[in-house]
Amino acid sequence: MENPTPDDQVSGEPCLPPDLERTIFELAALLRTNPILSLMLVARRVKHWLEPLLYRVIFVSSWWTAGDLHGFRSIPGGVLLSTISTKSQLFFESSVSHIFLEGGGSGLELEPSDVETILAACPRVTNLVFCGFSTGQYRELFSGFQCLRRLTIDVGALFAADTIDFTAPLFRSLTHLEMLDSFWGHMPTDIGACLALAPALTHFSCVPISRIAAFHARIRTNARLQCIVLFSTRLAETPVIDDARLVCIDQTNFRSDWLHGAATGEDYWTLAEAFIAAKYAGKVDGSLYFISDTDQSWRA
Repeated sequence: MENPTPDDQVSGEPCLPPDLERTIFELAALLRTNPILSLMLVARRVKHWLEPLLYRVIFVSSWWTAGDLHGFRSIPGGVLLSTISTKSQLFFESSVSHIFLEGGGSGLELEPSDVETILAACPRVTNLVFCGFSTGQYRELFSGFQCLRRLTIDVGALFAADTIDFTAPLFRSLTHLEMLDSFWGHMPTDIGACLALAPALTHFSCVPISRIAAFHARIRTNARLQCIVLFSTRLAETPVIDDARLVCIDQTNFRSDWLHGAATGEDYWTLAEAFIAAKYAGKVDGSLYFISDTDQSWRA
């Protein structure tokens, strides 16, 4: 074989098969999202491959001021809206799998029409945190999410008082559901039976409560649930609860935990699952149910 000429060496044509080259660049980008912008400068084809990965995880929070984003970018709402307006529907539909959308803080507030634009652009999202907004007006959009598996939301605000409908399309494919504050004002008396109406739901969590034993008595009837997480600090009195599925977690930072989960797959759900597995295996006392995400000495 003849030696390559200088023109051949600087031609810019890929030396690897395109599929292999693309796989290499995508793996490099997925290991850490920070270098994506630099990698996109390599060549036009690389930009085409990697730009969608910038929006695999959308994190918009008016409360986030500083902290580890676990390799992701905090995207200002205005920048996200501008990008949506310049891209095809297919771009975001095929790119976005995780969305953290939080309003109500000191940052720039999104208008309801802006929120609708963002949600409508990402119909194939699988993991959604939606908080700090009035949720009722977005119910129809939520119902259109065919691939949604994990949801954190103010469910009570979606429905009229005491009429949470767990047969609604929103809950059709959910496996993990976290309910926010106003849930307590709308919680059905037979919450265990109501959650059983969501056909795929196996994991349930909710915000801090004090009446753990009373709540557990209402939810334990749902045999499909594999993991029940209650967020709480350590209580002075520990109720006797005979249910290995129950885990009380003292969580440090739910935004950081969500980002870490989006980056690595390890979040409070996997922590709870590991604790439950340890109880079933007899490695943890069955009467224990409280853990902290900063102290995992029980794993020893």
